Amino acid sequence: MAGGNAKQQKAQQKALEKQKQKIVEDKTFGLKNKKSKSVQKYIKSIQQQITGQPPKDSDKYIAQQNKEKEEKNRIMQQKALIASLFKTTETVKQVSMESQKLYEPKQSRMDQKIDIYLDQRIQRSKEDENMSTWDITTLEGVVQQKNTNSCTTDIICKYFLQAVESKKYGWFWVCPNGGDDCKYRHCLPPGFVLASDVPQEVVDDDETLEEMIERQRRELPPGGEMVTEESFKRWKEEKEKGRLDELKDRVTKDSTTQLTGKDLFTFNPNLFMDDEGAADDFDYDEDIDLDELIRENEESLTKGNVLPDDVSSFYNYFTSYNCVILNTVKIFCDLINDVLGYGISENPFIVIHIANVYLI
Repeated sequence: MAGGNAKQQKAQQKALEKQKQKIVEDKTFGLKNKKSKSVQKYIKSIQQQITGQPPKDSDKYIAQQNKEKEEKNRIMQQKALIASLFKTTETVKQVSMESQKLYEPKQSRMDQKIDIYLDQRIQRSKEDENMSTWDITTLEGVVQQKNTNSCTTDIICKYFLQAVESKKYGWFWVCPNGGDDCKYRHCLPPGFVLASDVPQEVVDDDETLEEMIERQRRELPPGGEMVTEESFKRWKEEKEKGRLDELKDRVTKDSTTQLTGKDLFTFNPNLFMDDEGAADDFDYDEDIDLDELIRENEESLTKGNVLPDDVSSFYNYFTSYNCVILNTVKIFCDLINDVLGYGISENPFIVIHIANVYLI
């Protein structure tokens, strides 16, 4: 609630300042460019009256700014003094908190992990070699242990290996074969890697395609059939037959099923066979002499510029012109002759007129 009031007051203050500035601009409109001292003095007085602040270049305003700066510096000095007084205490607290570490049993066990490449009995005997603090009882025990220690073989204890493999070997492990009196070693030789720590087999990057196929074939379960050309064809035919049977059943059950072009060709290949000699009427001579064709067209155009004198010559003109459009017009005129009984095609002027209309 307090935050909302602060924002509201700030907005009101901003609106008030904007309103004051507008009043100053209205009262001093057109006077700011005047260089007269009396005019400038009048503008400053207006600004001071409305905004309640002295002009920025006046002595009073400069003194007020200096006073605010001194007050700000004084507050900063007080804060620095207080921070210097409590700096030592905060540093001590920080060091104390960093030194306090929580005890984590799991991490502690990891830090104190036993070395499986070192026999702990030999390690303890080395630690006991300092005789400065021994008493007579300790001395007798060490001598007896030295005399009875029969760990002279390099064979590794099988109980030790079992404990290491099963993750049971640790500081409190006791060998079932007599404890510390076991004659076999309780450590692994240098460089020995446990079976559980061996990484999985990585496929060689240089393996060829044939080697990879052969390796994967060996991994298949026994009893399978070797893939040959005959077995592959037989498998493909059986698969295609099963697909067609399934498609027939689906078509029989559901009449709305639409077959693809491949399915239609499979059912009835005769649907996609062309009639014998279907393209005979459209066979063209591939060995066309373009120069000869151009020469014939030029001669036809030259003859077409001369109108024949009689009808027979006009029909010869049709034949020599060898034009598909004019032949079409002649056929059209013959049809009109049959319907109307009027000899349109006998009048060359009518035929030429119809040809011109058709060409346009």
